[in-house]
Amino acid sequence: MQKLKPIQIFLFSCVVVVFLNQLIGIAHAVTPSQVLVLYNADWKVDDPLTDPGQDSKEIADHYISMHTDPKTGEKPYVLGLSCSNTPKHLKGSSLNEHHLSERSHDNASGVVLKKNEKILKFAKDDMRDSRLLEFTLPQKKGTKWLLDSLKIQLKKDLKNVVLLVDNGKSQHGNRVKVQTDGPWNVRANARIFLTGSFSAHASCKEASGELHKWETKYTDFQDVEFSETGPDGKRDDRMYLLYIENQVKKFLEAPENARADGTLLKDHILFMVVCYGLPRTVVAPYGIARGITEHINNYGSIISLEQRLQLMYYDLEAIMGSRPQPLRFRDNIPFTAYYFRTPQAKPLFGIKANPFMHPLVYGKKKNTLDKLQPPVPFISKERNRFKNRQLFFVMRIDAPTPMAARGLIDRAVYASRYGGLAMGEMDRMANKKTKDRVGRIEWTSAGQWLWEKGIHHLYYGGAARDRLAFLRFSPTKGFFNRGPVYLPGGIAGTVISHNGWKKGEMIRDIAMGVTVTTGAARVYNGAPHIHNKSWWDDEILYPFLLKGNSVGEVLLMNQAHLGWITTFVGDPLYHWPLSGSKDTTIPEFKQNKDIEIVTLTGINKTQEVWLRVKLHSSSASPETAQFKATSSGGKVALCESFEGAPYVLLGNKKEVFNQKWKLKVKDPYGNNYVTNIDLP
Repeated sequence: MQKLKPIQIFLFSCVVVVFLNQLIGIAHAVTPSQVLVLYNADWKVDDPLTDPGQDSKEIADHYISMHTDPKTGEKPYVLGLSCSNTPKHLKGSSLNEHHLSERSHDNASGVVLKKNEKILKFAKDDMRDSRLLEFTLPQKKGTKWLLDSLKIQLKKDLKNVVLLVDNGKSQHGNRVKVQTDGPWNVRANARIFLTGSFSAHASCKEASGELHKWETKYTDFQDVEFSETGPDGKRDDRMYLLYIENQVKKFLEAPENARADGTLLKDHILFMVVCYGLPRTVVAPYGIARGITEHINNYGSIISLEQRLQLMYYDLEAIMGSRPQPLRFRDNIPFTAYYFRTPQAKPLFGIKANPFMHPLVYGKKKNTLDKLQPPVPFISKERNRFKNRQLFFVMRIDAPTPMAARGLIDRAVYASRYGGLAMGEMDRMANKKTKDRVGRIEWTSAGQWLWEKGIHHLYYGGAARDRLAFLRFSPTKGFFNRGPVYLPGGIAGTVISHNGWKKGEMIRDIAMGVTVTTGAARVYNGAPHIHNKSWWDDEILYPFLLKGNSVGEVLLMNQAHLGWITTFVGDPLYHWPLSGSKDTTIPEFKQNKDIEIVTLTGINKTQEVWLRVKLHSSSASPETAQFKATSSGGKVALCESFEGAPYVLLGNKKEVFNQKWKLKVKDPYGNNYVTNIDLP
């Protein structure tokens, strides 16, 4: 028997590893039927560049079409949400809003005050815990305090007055601690001296002789309790429950929708897709404001719709508790603000909150990125082990326009089929590691790791806010983009507070043809302030993406913070193929069927002429392409991003009509198709 050479053994081992990885990927893959697609059935708008009919449903239908298995017919489930059946006395909000507004707004703290076993009918978010009296003299430049003049006393009424500090000294030994240096001056458990609600009064002189006075109120922990409604007795998230969650739960729990083996959809569905047209933000559970800092203005009760849906079956009370606790905030008076808050005001953070999170997210990786341990797989069997922490992963197919939203689907499906090293390459083209193409790629270990794998369309800005830009495609000879765009499958994110739907890097990247991105669903205005662990860790995302995991699974591995303001944009089923299949199909279209000319009224009432081309793209044979239109008069119009239905502004009527136009499309592998049309 012939003895194998070492190189033959090595190559055989590589083949076995790849084969096993493929089997593992297939075994753990989320299938189309494990996706629930949600759209706004009340949406009325029909963009002129889209097909006839309202756009929210059109995006949902396109998603389902592009994810229907051509062999088995397996496809995602779909549900149209509507507020049309809501009782009249409960109406007042609309699913057509960017934020689903609520009627009640009095439960930001999740805590109510009782008196004689009755809840007081007013909201108070600044109830200080009487067990934690802390006083610190203001540290202003040039101010010198006469500490021997410091006086602090408690007052419940005229008969109940307790002097804690006089002439800068404790009047109760170690039960009232006083210090002249350090981060605080006085500390005491004031409840030892008075129970119930009372006020604290302090005074102290400056060296100039000026006397300063301060006072605040304290509340007994025995007089507060957790509340799901606030003082008015009405849920602050009632509209969300009526218009969205109750409808989704009804669908998932309906026996008639169960799988053939009797499994309810709530136990079968793993991913949800929220389509263009649905609200981007809703109120958090019970209307409780959450945040991560000591600044109360960084707290907010508005979170992304996707992260709210993610927690539909999550038992917050079991995981976080509900008993009111003191939470420290910064205030503008010397009495430290230890306000009562339910634990749900704190971050739902870490692997205890998300059992599918990778344990090394945002941590140091001792091993190479090829040898990272896998996290708990996101499959139904594993999810069933965490009864109180049933999670979905939810992403948005959304953009400023429905056509841009559609592009997210087309690029994801194309990349899942044809994603490979040869995308964006022409024969004999070198990959130059220049700063304008790759930025500071040497500063990121994930970028260097991908480069060594042969993926050279990368960019790293170098700042702490930057995430690696994956498949960022610089201008290349033979392609149509004059500036950077993204190849299908491109991923980008920028961690900065202004990055949301109104402006910011997320909108920029969508315009550049990204496939996956993220940002804040709302920037301030009632939403919590974003933080640097709201996005993902490149060193976890890319190693597991390249192992064949779907982007939904990989982002869930990275999701350290639940119930938050982050919005993940893209198709959760997008995955990088383990064995690339190069696209050799010509992206053809028919003149009399696939070309649409639309005239719109633009700025200054000019008549703009748009052209859209439908490529023959399907789940069996996905297609995306750039588009170039050149008139006989020399005018050039470009669609620089890769689209399944490229569209472009040709110009105004005078520039466009009575011209011959040369139309050319080119896919990521350089396959192209050219035709000519006359516009009379």
